[in-house]
Amino acid sequence: MSSVEGCLLIASPYLSDGHFFRTVVYVIRHDSEGAFGVVLNRPGPMSLEEALAEPLGHQPQRSDQLYIGGPVEGPLIALHDLAGLGDPCVAEAASPETALIWMTTDEDHLRMLADRNDVRARFVTGYSGWGAGQLDAELRVGGWLVAKADVDTLFSDPSPVWESLVRQQGRSVLADLVPSVDEGFDPQVN
Repeated sequence: MSSVEGCLLIASPYLSDGHFFRTVVYVIRHDSEGAFGVVLNRPGPMSLEEALAEPLGHQPQRSDQLYIGGPVEGPLIALHDLAGLGDPCVAEAASPETALIWMTTDEDHLRMLADRNDVRARFVTGYSGWGAGQLDAELRVGGWLVAKADVDTLFSDPSPVWESLVRQQGRSVLADLVPSVDEGFDPQVN
């Protein structure tokens, strides 16, 4: 199966795992060893201020909500669009000219991003991980729909993102199946 690194995974209605019900996952890495990504639309109970105040002793300028990136515990992660800070999210995009989304867990970077209201960022705790071949198997059985990721979707209001992407995918499937009126398609002839 081909890599979905840098893509969005949209939970299909057939995905029975409760951790991923109606979620959208941004895939950061996907190779022969497995996959790693973060859920974009699962707000958590904690704010950025609460996450940084105690362990890092920092009062951020931003008032972001923390998101639950998945069922695997991990460090605080920031996805952001400040080129050169941290690592590019897509391995092939190893330069600021080609990378649009960056990721960091570095405490100094997190403090800096927490004070930058001019940078688009999403702060996530935990992540989604799959072992070798596991995500490929879920894709084969229809557990996930795959969509191209774009910066606007990654940093947009997360509440309608699942529904919006499911509708887009449905229109895309229908467009592939139904010839257009310009091609002589007559909906009255069935």
